[in-house]
Amino acid sequence: MRAASAILLAARSQSLAVAVALTVAACAESGESSRPLAGASDAWARAPEPTSSPSGHPTGSAWAGYDELLRSPVVSSAPFASRGHLPAQPVDIRVNDVARLHFTALVTDTVFPEGSLLGELSHDASGRGYVMRKSAGHWSYFELDPQGSLLSSGALTLCVGCHDQAPADHVFGLPRTP
Repeated sequence: MRAASAILLAARSQSLAVAVALTVAACAESGESSRPLAGASDAWARAPEPTSSPSGHPTGSAWAGYDELLRSPVVSSAPFASRGHLPAQPVDIRVNDVARLHFTALVTDTVFPEGSLLGELSHDASGRGYVMRKSAGHWSYFELDPQGSLLSSGALTLCVGCHDQAPADHVFGLPRTP
């Protein structure tokens, strides 16, 4: 009986070691910039350029909230490589006055007030912008072209799925510096 228990325990330990090794390998950075991060979507690479957004707004004119976003101060100390929105691109984070104190003091139980507007804007002339706005207790997501025109908006499945995993009210903070 002891021998059987020892064999079972050894098998469990080996399975656990393999599972940990696979998890670490999947989460480790590969150094290959063309591969998406573990858990990140590469749907952007296969999606055709939309001619209108799912919300029915035509592209070509700036999104109604774009001016407010541009007037909002940058809260990132320097541009950094976006790891959540692919393709990876150098970005700044802009946050409106309503959300600024909440964002700069972000902790796990932070809840953003109504009217919060957060945006990740690219430094690349061909890059996209990603924006969140809180209204009626829910976040709406907006994808913008480099000129601020709306590409898609609403409760976008990809955005909601990722931001549901954020540590505080669907919001990820700035990257941590080592």
